[in-house]
Amino acid sequence: MADNAVQAQPNGLGQKQKALELHFSQVSYSLQGAARGSTPIINDACGVFKSGRLTAILGPSGAGKSTLLNALAGFKLQGVTGQFLLNGRPRDIMSFRKMSAYISQNFVMLNLLTVEETLRVSADLKMPGSTVSQEKQKIIDDIIDILQLQSCRRTLVKNLSGGEHKRLSIGIELVTNPPIMFFDEPTSGLDCVGSYQVICHLQRLAHDGRIVVCVVHQPGSRLFQLFDDVLVLAHGEVLYSGEQREMLATFAQSGHICPQYYNPADFALEVCSQSSTTERCESLITRNKMMHSTASNVVKLQVDEETLIDVHKDSLDLAHLRGKEQVNFWTQLSVLLRRHLRSTSRDMFAVQMRLVMHVVVALLLGVVYWQIGADAQKIVSNVSCLFFVILFVFAGNAMPSILLCMQDSAVFIREYYNGWYSLGAYYLSKVLADLPLQLTCPTMFISIGYFMTGQPPESQRFAMCWAMCVMTAFIGHFIGVIAGSLFPMQLAIFLVPSATIPFLLFSGFFIRLEELSWFLRPICDVSFFRYIFEGLMRAIYGYDRGELECRATSNFCYYRTAEHFLKDFQMQGDEFGWDLAVLGMFVLLLLLAFFVTLSTVIRRALR
Repeated sequence: MADNAVQAQPNGLGQKQKALELHFSQVSYSLQGAARGSTPIINDACGVFKSGRLTAILGPSGAGKSTLLNALAGFKLQGVTGQFLLNGRPRDIMSFRKMSAYISQNFVMLNLLTVEETLRVSADLKMPGSTVSQEKQKIIDDIIDILQLQSCRRTLVKNLSGGEHKRLSIGIELVTNPPIMFFDEPTSGLDCVGSYQVICHLQRLAHDGRIVVCVVHQPGSRLFQLFDDVLVLAHGEVLYSGEQREMLATFAQSGHICPQYYNPADFALEVCSQSSTTERCESLITRNKMMHSTASNVVKLQVDEETLIDVHKDSLDLAHLRGKEQVNFWTQLSVLLRRHLRSTSRDMFAVQMRLVMHVVVALLLGVVYWQIGADAQKIVSNVSCLFFVILFVFAGNAMPSILLCMQDSAVFIREYYNGWYSLGAYYLSKVLADLPLQLTCPTMFISIGYFMTGQPPESQRFAMCWAMCVMTAFIGHFIGVIAGSLFPMQLAIFLVPSATIPFLLFSGFFIRLEELSWFLRPICDVSFFRYIFEGLMRAIYGYDRGELECRATSNFCYYRTAEHFLKDFQMQGDEFGWDLAVLGMFVLLLLLAFFVTLSTVIRRALR
């Protein structure tokens, strides 16, 4: 296995790589369906990829190009059969994943980082912890020079052009200088100039000694000439795999004559479109199989015995072939925490608009309920004020969190399965990075609203109200994050209010708990709104608040004492600590649920 031990090296991006040859034969893949059984997607594909050469996988839509690329890159394992040889030896999938890079068609990156910051995060997480900062910076500078990203070095990812975005995605994987690189339609969404620039960069990477393979869709004649080798795929079968300059001659031997001045790529696609009905195409398929097949029997996908421990053979997936992290847990946490905080601080919706919203609504609340907190005549209105605080703090943190968590879920899945960091490091960094905003928003809101509405000017009562608002913000935030991670955005936006609003009925505001039917009362015990409402009521009117000021003209107020009022609401007793403890348990359960949600998301991504 010495040839398989070639590892991606961080240094010498422009230096020649060790010669490699990836040979595959009799590769097949069928899509399993419950109703119609298995549907063949790839059928006995054969070919070879060599270092120092840029290879194009060409074929019409639905030919199985991306499926074949996923199988060759090791990103599709279950249901794949065939023989994979690296330098003449069976491919070890674990070593192969470490020495190769796969850049998908929709390579998602965090929009609010600059080009240099994106590459820096990649270097900090993908390179060994022993690598010094100066060496990392040199590699980043070299990548920026090679991919001609100097002009957008400090540009946010969201402001990049399509070509710059594609080049940056290449740069992220170039950090570890992998000798094998796979690209799924790198020219998708680009014009002819942008496409040509990207393929020129891939050609340069290949000629430095790498195996570079990419799926292309209908390339122009000028673009097609940049490729050294071509693999033509039709209906899951390989018509041709070899040098680009010999493709037309091979086709001509089977009776497919390309007209003069005709784009060879377009001609190959026309041949593919008739491959199911023409016997001449069968000769192309047979010729290719005879050229590349080195084994007569189909060999099951080779995987180290170590990766099969505790894994059922029918359920082999990427979770057991995930790369090992290069840096320790605390370094991962530090890098991710800085990245989350930097992205959040630049998000106008996440930070600036939310802070403004909390301030504006707090001022509006103070104007509407101006100085009613100490008036016994308006005690019912003050309770409505407190309940509005609960609704706003909850919704103001739950709904934005749905949108925020969906922005980086694709990035998380890609980076996690490439072994950038552990699930625990990402989870903890997300929790810690969200803390400043979850503390700042409710603090600003209650600081303004509390004193404008005339609540008791006592530090202890203010601290209790603040604690209730913070717990409400935490609960709303994690409910929003969990829903946004598990469900599509529209469904999550529907589910969060639909699932939580019914619990408002059991908070004790709309109906007193003793007036509920006996079979509904247990729901009150699991309604976090009940404990929030109780906590706010006890903070304002409990703990010997005493007699309230009556400002009525008749000098008559039904609730002259806070104890009388709490007794009617069945919230007597100084049990604020109990309410806070129960809410703390809700937060802990949601933290656990968030971790389980992340685990579910990464498992579901592989189905």
